[in-house]
Amino acid sequence: MKLKDMRSETLTLILVNLAGIMERADESLLPGVYKEVGAALHTDPTGLGSLTLFRSMVQSSCYPLAAYLAARHNRTHVIALGAFLWAAATFLVAISSTFAEVAISRGLNGIGLAIVTPAIQSLVADSTDDSNRGMAFGWLQLTANFGSIIGGLCSVLIASTSFMGIPGWRIAFHLVGLISVIVGILVRLFAMDPHFFDIDGKAKAQTPHKPFWSEVKDLIKEAKSVIRIPSFQIIVAQGVSGSFPWSALSFAPMWLELIGFSHKTTAILWTVFVIAGSLGGLFGGKMGDILAKRLPNSGRIILSQISSASAIPLAAILLLALPDDPSTALMHGLVLFIMGLSISWNGAGYKQSNICRDSS
Repeated sequence: MKLKDMRSETLTLILVNLAGIMERADESLLPGVYKEVGAALHTDPTGLGSLTLFRSMVQSSCYPLAAYLAARHNRTHVIALGAFLWAAATFLVAISSTFAEVAISRGLNGIGLAIVTPAIQSLVADSTDDSNRGMAFGWLQLTANFGSIIGGLCSVLIASTSFMGIPGWRIAFHLVGLISVIVGILVRLFAMDPHFFDIDGKAKAQTPHKPFWSEVKDLIKEAKSVIRIPSFQIIVAQGVSGSFPWSALSFAPMWLELIGFSHKTTAILWTVFVIAGSLGGLFGGKMGDILAKRLPNSGRIILSQISSASAIPLAAILLLALPDDPSTALMHGLVLFIMGLSISWNGAGYKQSNICRDSS
C-alpha cells in the first residue's frame, strides 16, 4: 500500500512539474520575440511592455480566485483548467494581427497562469515536511526554469525564420499552446489530489459544499487572519519591490539583440542565465533547509537577505560596467551566470518554504 501511494504521489508530482514547465515556457515566449512582435504590430518597447503589464495586472487580480479554487476544489482539475486557458490564449496570440487582439489574449493568458500557481505549490507542500520543503521547491524551480529555457530558446531561434509563409514567432506560440493542451489532458486524467482520492485511487467522502457566498466569506476571513501576520506583511513588501528587477529582466533578450548580439548568441546568453537561476534555486532550497535546522528563527531570512543584496552590485556590473559591444559575449555570459546563480535563492529558500505549509 505504501509503495502504491508513493507511485501515485510521484506520478502526480511529475505531472505537476510538467505543468510548471509549460507555465514558465508560456510566460517566456513573448519576451523572447519582443523585437519581431514589435515589428509585426508596429509598436515600440513601451507598447510591448504594456502587454506584459496588462497580463500581470489581470494575473494579479485573479489570484484570489486561484486561492479559492485551490482551497475548495480538486487541485489537479484546477491545474488542468489553467493549462487549457493559457493554451487557448497562446493560440489566440499566434493568430492575432492587431495590438488590441494581442492585449486581450495576454489578459486571458494571465487568468490561466494565475489559477495554477497556488494549486501547484500546495500540492508540492503536501508531499514534503519542514526538513525537505526547501529542496522540493528548489526542484520545482529548476524544472519550471527548464520551461523558461524551452520557451525562450525556442522563440528566439525560431523568431527569425518562417514556415509556409507563417512567421517563426507565431509558430512558437502554436507549438507551446499545443504542448500545453497535451499536458493539461495528462494532468486531468492521471494526476490525483490526495484531498480527494485515497491511495487506491478511490474518491474520498467529501463534506457537503457550503453556499458560494458563505465560502467566499470564509475565504475572506482566512485571508484577513493571514494578512495580520507581521512576517507575511514583510514578505509581501519585499516581494513588491523585489519583483521590479525580475520584470525588467523580461526585456533582457530584446536588450541583448539591440546591443548587437545575434539571435543565436542572445538565445545562448539567456539560456545561461536561466540555467544559473535553476541551479541557484536548488542551492537556495537546500541551504534554506540546512540553515533552518541550525538557526530555526533566522536561517532562511539570512539566506534571503544575502541573495537580495547580491542583485544590486551584479546588476550594476551588467548594465554599467560591461561595454555595449557584441564582441563581449563571454563577459556578458559570465556575469549573467553569476547573477542568475546568486539572486535566485529567495523563492525556494525562504518565501515558498515558509508560506506553503503542509495542508494535509
